[in-house]
Amino acid sequence: MAVHKCVGLIYSFLVSFFVEKEKLIMDRRHFLKQIGTYTLGAQLCMGAVASALAKNRAKQPPNVVFILVDDLGWGDLGCYGNRNIKTPNIDRLAKQGLLFTHYYTSSPVCSPTRASLITGRFPSTLGIHCAMDHQKWNAQYGMPDYLDPQLSLLKLLQSDGYSVGHFGKWHLGVPYNPGTPTPKEYGIDEYATLATDPWPDYRRPGAYRSEWAQNNIDAAITFIEKHPKEPFYLNVWLYDVHCTLDPSDEQMEPYKDRWKPLPSHADKNRVPMHRDHKGAIQIYSAAVTNVDTQVGRLIDKLNHLGLSENTIIVFSSDNGQCKMSPTCAHSAAGSAGPFRGCKGSLYEGGTRVPFIIRWPEKIPAGIVDDTTIISSVDFLPSVCSIAEIGIPKKTKLDGEDMSSALLGKPKKRTRPLMWEFRYNPTGAGILDCSPMLAMREGKWKLLMNPDRSRVELYDIIKDVSEVDNVAEANKKVVAEMSLSLLTWHKSLPSKDKIPPRAGKNAYPWPKSGKIKKNKNL
Repeated sequence: MAVHKCVGLIYSFLVSFFVEKEKLIMDRRHFLKQIGTYTLGAQLCMGAVASALAKNRAKQPPNVVFILVDDLGWGDLGCYGNRNIKTPNIDRLAKQGLLFTHYYTSSPVCSPTRASLITGRFPSTLGIHCAMDHQKWNAQYGMPDYLDPQLSLLKLLQSDGYSVGHFGKWHLGVPYNPGTPTPKEYGIDEYATLATDPWPDYRRPGAYRSEWAQNNIDAAITFIEKHPKEPFYLNVWLYDVHCTLDPSDEQMEPYKDRWKPLPSHADKNRVPMHRDHKGAIQIYSAAVTNVDTQVGRLIDKLNHLGLSENTIIVFSSDNGQCKMSPTCAHSAAGSAGPFRGCKGSLYEGGTRVPFIIRWPEKIPAGIVDDTTIISSVDFLPSVCSIAEIGIPKKTKLDGEDMSSALLGKPKKRTRPLMWEFRYNPTGAGILDCSPMLAMREGKWKLLMNPDRSRVELYDIIKDVSEVDNVAEANKKVVAEMSLSLLTWHKSLPSKDKIPPRAGKNAYPWPKSGKIKKNKNL
């Protein structure tokens, strides 16, 4: 007891001293954990404390920066095969870390994916099915008006000593709704968001501004500069490259020779067309490269502050590329790479997106993981595992701890991935408009409707473009997977009709069992 009292007194003195003199923030729990064997001598006690302090600094939990881009397709980056759009900083991030080729979002649209990242749950289990834009819309799809703040990755991190910042898009609550929880209730210490979110900040209504991404990164850099000596978690959830984009002349310059006619479906009365009318590809490419430039600024700041080695940077997208929105002049310019589908579709192009993670201190450089199946629902348990943060035992999670995969060791997941999308699927007919439900387990991908119509089974390893429906030849696989998928669907808190464009009569399957591979796939 005397030894512990000695340690406690010295600890208290040192904390007081460093807080006043060096603004050093310490965690008593981690401090005590680092002290190994105590001796009865005061000199040895002091030595143990000094050693513990040094170890505490060296083993500070990692900082985490999560950069989430909006509507970025799997094939929009150089490191994922794009040869036309310049993304040198993101490509370098991939070379210095780990790139996944089988990462999935839990939804083909924005709000549900964001909810899964924060909660570790499939969004349909939370009643979140599409964009949480306004109360009338939410009521139509049986959704709450905001994400329940009770389970939040941000709160778990905050309670363990992390400073938490969120800058950019939130999209998990109705704008201007008095009942929407505050950032503090979600575990956010500092924030800046768009006016379409419940906590408006720096967006001027009606302005499509080329500097949105820069504003978000500026705020993130300021946050990092304020917390250099304590662990921090930072969401940088960019609004780009979601429509509508209005890049500056300077941003457009590298793509002045790239041109494509405006899509015929673009509503010219609703879209603020670019002044030079250079077309969709030029606008979109400029926006992606600007995101890359801003990511580079953030990385440079971490390097300058000496924080890179112990900072985890995650880069991803909330869903696939936006392909057919009638209000976007540039919307068909994104790329799903080899995949079928787009934003609003449960085919691979809607949910399979880039995922890059770098942590120089722990993750070997230059790894491409093309075997691990990982999802946005795995983010909460995996981050908590890496940061050694306990999750309450009664917490319900759909995701699993995939931290070993995030650290460079491929892992086979133990639970299948499930999707439900109640909103009308978007895109070009049979190529994009998927059934309402989907499931990925091992090499198999099953899609179907709750009424068992439109059953599609793909060997997603051999058939990445999902053009060869092998359901008839694998009836046992279909039976087993459909039982699991439909059982899960029945467990959801609310039900809805099958959207018209997902229905059994919407897009009859060719008798050959195959569809012609689109030249754009």
